[in-house]
Amino acid sequence: MSRVQGFMEFKLKQHSEELATKYGVPAEEVFDIVSKFLKDTYGPAVKTAESISRREQPVILFIGRESCAICQKSKPELDLFLQNHRDLEQVLLDYSNPEGLLYHMISQGETGLLPMIAMIHKGCIRMIFTGKCVHSEVYEHYYEDLSSQRSQSSAAKIYMLSEFIGPSEG
Repeated sequence: MSRVQGFMEFKLKQHSEELATKYGVPAEEVFDIVSKFLKDTYGPAVKTAESISRREQPVILFIGRESCAICQKSKPELDLFLQNHRDLEQVLLDYSNPEGLLYHMISQGETGLLPMIAMIHKGCIRMIFTGKCVHSEVYEHYYEDLSSQRSQSSAAKIYMLSEFIGPSEG
């Protein structure tokens, strides 16, 4: 979500300054107009990002396009990986749809091509690839890292809870 918020703030400032300069007015005068434009344009992508960040389970985000050869080549490898990891939620977005603009929010203007494939857990990006077909072994590597982080976090919560409750009476 920090990338999404940063993207929106950057675009608001950038477009407000551009319009202000073009029309010779203070940026504050065009701020509301630009804000509404950005909300209308990127709103569906922001809502998708919010939805993904609220999920407890890790998410595999795939942003592609039907006409993209690399996207079509990437899907079987991703599907192969997901067959063995039912705990991951898959979110497929078409870049041509408004939700697909999430691509730009995540990439932050960095160069890249379709597809974008990201592993996200609780709003944090754990893996991201753009413009290439990734083999299931690569996904597995990132998944193992994520699983070990989740296990350590669960163990820490259990320890903290046991400290709070105190020793059991046996």
